[in-house]
Amino acid sequence: MNNDFKYIVIGAGIAGLHIGALLSQNGKVLILEKAKNIGGRARVVDIGGFKLDYGPHPVKFGSKSALGISLNEIGKPVDFIKPGGSWAFLENGKKTLFPTGGIMAVIKSDLVPTIKTLKFMIKVIKMKQNDFKQLYDLSLVEWFNRENIHPKLQRFLIMASSSMQVNPFPERSSAGELLHNIHRVLKKGSVFYPKRGWNSIFNSFSEKIHENKGEIRLDSEVKEIIVESSKVVGVKIDNEIIRADKIISTIPVQHLFTILDDKLCEKKFVEKCKNLRPTTGISIDFCLSKPISNLKGIIFFENPYAFGFIPSNLSPEVAPQGHSLMSFFTATDLDDIRNKDKMKEIHRNLRDAILQFFPNIENYLLHERPLFSEMVDGVEINIEQHQLKRPGNKIKNIKNLYITGDSVGGEGAGGDVGHESVRNTYKLIKDEEFVL
Repeated sequence: MNNDFKYIVIGAGIAGLHIGALLSQNGKVLILEKAKNIGGRARVVDIGGFKLDYGPHPVKFGSKSALGISLNEIGKPVDFIKPGGSWAFLENGKKTLFPTGGIMAVIKSDLVPTIKTLKFMIKVIKMKQNDFKQLYDLSLVEWFNRENIHPKLQRFLIMASSSMQVNPFPERSSAGELLHNIHRVLKKGSVFYPKRGWNSIFNSFSEKIHENKGEIRLDSEVKEIIVESSKVVGVKIDNEIIRADKIISTIPVQHLFTILDDKLCEKKFVEKCKNLRPTTGISIDFCLSKPISNLKGIIFFENPYAFGFIPSNLSPEVAPQGHSLMSFFTATDLDDIRNKDKMKEIHRNLRDAILQFFPNIENYLLHERPLFSEMVDGVEINIEQHQLKRPGNKIKNIKNLYITGDSVGGEGAGGDVGHESVRNTYKLIKDEEFVL
């Protein structure tokens, strides 16, 4: 029987659109999304002309990122805007440079000890892949104690972990992964923001899929991945079965076995997927009638550990003319986000910390949106689930089924795990098809 589609992609979040656009160059793609809109956990909401991301969504490395490389590869590049210098807002009420902008930022920052920090950065930039891997199982706390890290440098690294790895918990944050990520930043540069916001990225991928005769079907929930004789053959939607040569699931692997029979998989793999800890947290967006700050860099907070930025200062198109959009986020424990009292306390502390440094927010506030998210990224980068311990992009003993996204494989941290995972999956599929 001839299939209408070569590839079926489950999920129209950023990973689904990303892999779908790449695969559409090699055959007809169908993307199935249970929601009524695209974007998933990176979706954009329009409130009175303000384009709100689902929490702060900068892109590490910009055009040099896996995401940027794919956009260029499909002929749909997006302009990425480089933020200005970053700032740390400290518990004592002081503001200082956050040392991510090179030697001068380190020298001018009151956050870190200058000489020790410069020596640290030189050491990290000289480290090799295997040097990092040897530290993946070591927590930040363990590494701090082993290397006798200066307390002020510890503070900086925990703040970096809270944003870069969305993990402010030094007792479980992977030292090797953090150092590896810092190494990448020192080599490639820091974060960027897409011009005109994330809709520009969604539009680029969607356009490519449609240009290549692919389809994106919304309000179409996959009920089952159909496997016959250890080979995936299609998916079931309500009473309809749609067949394809290959199926790519981008839903978080924690939810994979709601649509795939877990008896088809090794027990150890199933347990790994189901028990994977996601990142969780609280974000607050402020829509203002006028700008109250000209800061163009990333903003870090010491208490609570949090970060944010002002998207409209980088790309004015995300807010009505003359207005301002500010976005902030703090990571939490999953248990805390599920506890209403604790959740309210964390939200209040984050809001108070923001208003301590931006008191004029309330004078020009048009709309405020808090988000309480049990899954920000599909995986928290910690010593139990670093990149060498996460599920891979294929499932043993099931042919032509692939899994990708921000809970699967991929190097880096935060959203770049998903983009790297997509690139890895695309290469895997291409290599297998070339062999055939």
